[in-house]
Order: sequence, then structure tokens, then C-alpha cells
Amino acid sequence: MKKVGVLIVLCAILLAVPILAQSNGSSEKNSTIDLSGVDRAYQCLQDQIDDKESSALSLQEAVFSTLALGSQEKLKDKIKDEQNGDCWPDSTCTLKDTAQVLLAYDRINKNTEDIETYLLEHNETATDLSWFLIIDAVNHGASSCSIDYGSTSATVTIGDDLKISGNPGSCLSIVPSGFWLEVKNSCLDKTYEISCDQDFVTTLLYQKSGSDTVYISPNTNSASSSGTTTETINARCFKEGSTCDYEGSLWAALALQETGHDISSFIPYLLALAEDNKRFFPSSILYSLTNGEDQFSNIVSSQISNNFWQAPSTRYNKFYDTALGLLALQGASNVEENNAKEYLLDVQTPLGCWNNNNIRDTAFLLYSGWPNSVPTDSGTPSTAAESCEAAGNFCQSVISCDDSGGAILNEFECQGFGQRCCSAPPFLPTCSEINGVVCSANQQCSGTSQPSSGGTCCLGSCLEVASQNVCEEFGGVCDTSCGDGETQTSSSCGGESGVVCCELSNSSSGSSFPTGLIILFSILILLVVLAIIFRKKLQVWWFKFKKRGGMKSSSLKSRRPPRFPPTSLRGRNHVRPRRLPQRRPLRRPTKPDREMDDVFKKLRDMSK
Repeated sequence: MKKVGVLIVLCAILLAVPILAQSNGSSEKNSTIDLSGVDRAYQCLQDQIDDKESSALSLQEAVFSTLALGSQEKLKDKIKDEQNGDCWPDSTCTLKDTAQVLLAYDRINKNTEDIETYLLEHNETATDLSWFLIIDAVNHGASSCSIDYGSTSATVTIGDDLKISGNPGSCLSIVPSGFWLEVKNSCLDKTYEISCDQDFVTTLLYQKSGSDTVYISPNTNSASSSGTTTETINARCFKEGSTCDYEGSLWAALALQETGHDISSFIPYLLALAEDNKRFFPSSILYSLTNGEDQFSNIVSSQISNNFWQAPSTRYNKFYDTALGLLALQGASNVEENNAKEYLLDVQTPLGCWNNNNIRDTAFLLYSGWPNSVPTDSGTPSTAAESCEAAGNFCQSVISCDDSGGAILNEFECQGFGQRCCSAPPFLPTCSEINGVVCSANQQCSGTSQPSSGGTCCLGSCLEVASQNVCEEFGGVCDTSCGDGETQTSSSCGGESGVVCCELSNSSSGSSFPTGLIILFSILILLVVLAIIFRKKLQVWWFKFKKRGGMKSSSLKSRRPPRFPPTSLRGRNHVRPRRLPQRRPLRRPTKPDREMDDVFKKLRDMSK
């Protein structure tokens, strides 16, 4: 039967050749399809969702996928299943999840009034801040001022050295330096009316208790001699249970501002406690809320290797944090945003997603970096309204619009997150006007950065940044050339000359065996089964064929396969050695197949 087995193998090979050729041809045809990285990412996200039942999705996967893809029944079913009244998730409501659902529902034009009410009701006074009242004469000379609050009327004197003296009453105390009046925690809800005998200005300062960083209230009031200014402390936070929750307050403020609410009273708490909560990358959301130069500078300076963001001791990962960074800079078209996008398109999985085809991270990155018009519950796209720029207006943040003296025009649509249509252009100085310089893509600013009309403006020096080996970081191999089953990509190998990045081809990355081999093995198994079933008829056929001299007995000798260097030796600088030619082994005559002759002898005896 050995010779019968050889015939079966030969027949299987002949049958498999056209199948393999067809498989190769179809693979070659598919490789000509040129989808952009963003299109592939959107398709990959949709495929990942389609492959799962609604119950198998997590709440965050459903929420961020809704932000990226819009209204889809499977996603809405999952969010609804996790609902607990007006908050999420069902097991234990959190501010962060509820605020993110509010963003998702607002994205698809679903009614959100009850969710907004729930968040606004969960707020309280932020008591872990210290507040100070500042009074200053315009001419910086001596003046006498009265301060009225509640039933108290106090009088203080401001000297030529700007120091305060006198008795400010039970709610205020003069700080040791003598320049400020500290407001006691028991008096944060009072209104303070100030009047001086000289032209004067008043404002409030605040800081986290025990911190050295002092923040200035954005509101400064002034009055002429004998006039009156009013200062009111309004510092709130969003609470989870009975205490303030910082991350939840960030997302709640962001969602409520996106739905048109005034969140200025929550800014002091969020700014003052940002230093203690760096793991949440607060600058990203705070910049969307305040448009502050300090927050912008923090975002720019914290970008790692000019490629991505990852907060110190982050609760998430660099893909999630990079999505936060892109969300803050969305539509800015500055160097940092463009660098992050180029990096992300360089490290996609073979399917087109990110972070091992992670649904939440892929959806968040698409929504932050490449937002599309999406289907909504009303059946109209999310960008059905007239474009703001097309109508001759300007997209910018609410605070930026106030600073430029414009009015918010809600009837027009802006694509960028946190952007509103404003009647006035944003005020941005040129980089040269603030004595700075715009760094190139491979440079990093050594000092602080500010937004300018020409891009991110560095107020320090532009320093060269070494290229990062993106290729090997994401499973590729840096080599002088790519071998079989590998595709050369544009991923960086750290700027080393003479090497390229090689990654497994898409056609072979999804399975350990090519489709052609699987088909071949299936045919072989089928033929072996048929040979066993019809073995007696095959024996008779073989006997007749041999008797006619149609085939001579022979045997196949195996050959030693050529040796290759082990895969583990392929490193960044390793050059693949050339294969040395090998001599063919000498073929020796084989002994007659005694076993097969015995079988045929028995067949002849049986036929007599």
C-alpha cells in the first residue's frame, strides 16, 4: 500500500495546484485595495461591534462607539440595559459614566434633560479651597475702604506699601504678608460689597489648602471713588455620595458645557486640584473648558516623543490618554495634533484598530481625532445644520468667544469638540508678537508654549528629539530587507540608516496556516479516507497496472531541509545571512517492495 499512498499524495498535489493558484490570485487582488488608515479603523470598529452580542459589550464600549459611529440599535440597547433611573451604570451610578452617556445621547440628538438635571443636582460647595479677597487702589496709593457682608460692616486701610490694616470683621482675616484678606470657610456663601475713597479694583484669589499655587479669578471688578463692587465666592464640585469626585467632576463639567450650561462655578475646584489628579490628564479637559494658556502649555509639553500622551500613573493607557489629548486640540491643526495622528496611523493593528483591537480605545480615538457626521435618532446627520464657517462666522470655545467680544450663534454647526459658532474671530497673537518661535515636528519646546495664529508658539528653545523606534515597539522587526510573509511599512526604526520596518503581511497574520494549505490538507484527508474504503479495488487496479508495465517500483527519499538562522537572532541591527548552496545527496538503489509483492501474490492465489 505504500505505492498507493504515494499515488494519493501525487493526485492531491495535482488537485491542489489550481486551488492554491486561485487562492494566491484572490489574495493578490485583495492586496490592491487601498483603504486609508482612518477608513480601515472605522471599518474595524464596526466589525468588532458586529461580532459581539449587545450583552457582551461593556458600557464604555457602547458609549464611545456611539460617539464615533452614531445611533445604532445594538449600542443603544446596551446603554439602556445599564440604565438606573437617570444615571449609569445600573449596579452603582457614577458621575463619570453618567456624564459620558450624556455626551453620547447629545451626539445622536436624544433627549438628555433628565440626565442634565441629575448631574446638576449632585453638586456641593468645594470646601478644600482657600479664598482671598484683593483690594487695590488704581493709583497704588493709600486709601480707606469699607467691606459689608451680612450684618457686618468693617473698615480697613490700604497703605502706600499696599498692605492692609484694621479690623475686617469675623469672616475675614489679614494674611501674614498683609496684602490679602482670607475668607473663612464658614463664610464662603456670603456676598461682599466693597467701597473705597479712591478709584479701586477688587478680585478673588484661591488655592488648594496647603498648596503654594495661587489662582486668580477670571472676574475683576472696578469702581470709581465712593463706588461699590461686589464679590461672591461660587466654588462648586460634583459629588459622588457625600464627597467631591474629581474625575467625575471633569466629565460632568465637560458634558454640561457641551449641552449649553454655565459651568464657571466648577472651574476653581477643577483647576486647584489638578496637580493632585495628574493621573486623569486633567489639562486635556480643562483646556476644553477654559481655553487657558497654562492648560495648553501642559498638554503640549506632556506629549511623549512628539507622538502620544500618557499621564503619570494613568488609570488607563496611552491610547485612551492620547484620545483625551486629541479631544482638547480637536480642529486646532497644530503640530502636536498632527504628530499624534501620524503616530496613530503608524501603529494600527493589521485589522485597522488600536490597542489590540480594543473597542473603547479605537472608538475614543476616532471620535477625538477624526470625527464624522453620524446618524442620529431623528434620522438626520449630526452636521445637518449650516456650517459656521460657511456662514462667515468662527468656531471657537465659549470662553474664547467671550474674550473676543463675540456672541454665540447656536443655529450654526461646528465640527470640533467643545466648539461653538461665534460672531467674532478668536483673538490670537502671532508667535513673533509674544517673542516666541514655532518648533518643527521633530523638535520639542524647552519652555512653556502658547497658542498663536501661526501654530503652537514656544517661549523657550526648540530642541531636537530623537526618533522613536515605533516599529519594534508594536511587534515589527527592523532589518535590511523583508522576507517571505512580511511587508515593509513606513513605521520608524529610530532613524537608523539602512534598515526598514518589516511586519507580517495581512494575509498571513490572521491564521497560522494559509487558506491554500488548509484546503490541501482537507483534500489529502478526504483521499486517504476514500483509499481506505476502496482499498481492495485499488489493490486490484494496482496489480493490473503493474502487470502491464505501466510503472516501475521506486521510493522517495527525504532530503534535509536547509537551515535558517533562528528567528530570535533577528534584531534591530541584524543582517539576515545569505543561504549557502547545498549539495544534493546521492541517490542509492532501493530494495524491492517485498510487502507489496506478498499482497499481490495473495491476490493471484485468490483469483485462481
